[in-house]
Amino acid sequence: MREILLWISSFFALIISLFWIQVIYTKEIKFKTVIKLPKVSILIPAHNEEKTIAKTIKSILNLSYPKDKLEIIVVDDSSTDRTQQAVKKFKQVKLIYNQHRGLGKASALNTGLKNVTGELFAVVDADSEVKKDSLKKTISFFEDENIGSVISSIKIRDPKNLYHHIQRLEYILATFIRKLMSRIDTLHITPGVLSVYRTDVIKKLGGFDENNITEDLEIALRLRANNYSVKMSPDSITYTKVPSNFKDLWNQRIRWFRGFIYNNLKYKKMFMNKKYGLLGRFQLPLNAITFFTIVILFLIISYEIFTRLYEFIFKIILLKENIITTFYFDFPPLKELLLSLNIKLIFPLTVSFLLSLYLLKRAHKSMDEKLLFNPALLLYFTVYPILRTLHWIAAFYKELIKSKRKW
Repeated sequence: MREILLWISSFFALIISLFWIQVIYTKEIKFKTVIKLPKVSILIPAHNEEKTIAKTIKSILNLSYPKDKLEIIVVDDSSTDRTQQAVKKFKQVKLIYNQHRGLGKASALNTGLKNVTGELFAVVDADSEVKKDSLKKTISFFEDENIGSVISSIKIRDPKNLYHHIQRLEYILATFIRKLMSRIDTLHITPGVLSVYRTDVIKKLGGFDENNITEDLEIALRLRANNYSVKMSPDSITYTKVPSNFKDLWNQRIRWFRGFIYNNLKYKKMFMNKKYGLLGRFQLPLNAITFFTIVILFLIISYEIFTRLYEFIFKIILLKENIITTFYFDFPPLKELLLSLNIKLIFPLTVSFLLSLYLLKRAHKSMDEKLLFNPALLLYFTVYPILRTLHWIAAFYKELIKSKRKW
């Protein structure tokens, strides 16, 4: 049974990978350069960001965008550190205060939204930085009135430890897939690292959901539900800070994945709905199928590992065999080990791995990054998928028991 499930999962992965490879070679729509630039208000929601917000503001002030058409607003979301003092050093920045409410930063964004004067507004997280031309690179997309938001390409600057390097690979691939999704108009997320919106559209839709732990996903789905497109500007480069340890990474991903589950259920009416084109008939069902495929593969691999481990422990504890002797005599020669491998299990896993490696290589090329063959790459393909699956299972369990959602 497990072999059948593995083959089905691998066949699914093969078809999807080939689909994305085909999208790679489709022609991308180019927009003309905008001569008359609109006024843009940049919102920076901040809660206890004294260590990073100065760099964020400096990078925004350094944007190659007309200063008379740029409005910078920091919304202090009930900080208890020296965030306000750090912001007040910049006279070009407007600082407003928000009494925190809701589950996350949405209340700060809504407070900021009431104060913006730009035709467009952008959201930039207080631990992020933007490249000099990043804002300009997004503006031409808004020539199409059906586009409600444009997002940037997110990178991790100067990864310092193993957690950073693994997430660097993850971000590069995620950005690449978002680029392809944008190309076929199935993109449905607006991350907090420079996402630009039409001000009047977001106000008309009622602003951000203050009872949502992933307001960037929710607002993007709401835009799509109201027939607005979300596009990505591949040349708009931004940088973000990522978790540096297991605990922070775990909490962040649980929040992300719980938000994914909650918001996909919230907008379930879009599933298989031809009104929403490829998003409804392909992308959203694909997201759900991918989730269940990950869980199935995890259970299959876990079963194999625990079965072998149980047999080994049984011999040591119950049969009282010597651990060194047992390991030495039970471990077959390389030739015998290769011949004993279950080709029905190994072949689909190998094909899936090679396709994933190819997409990762193409993603690096697309982002002008070099694919490094280091320990992070090995862990990314071995240990990290197991950790991500545990994130999904934990998130699903918390949603199932209706555990309190936390930012």
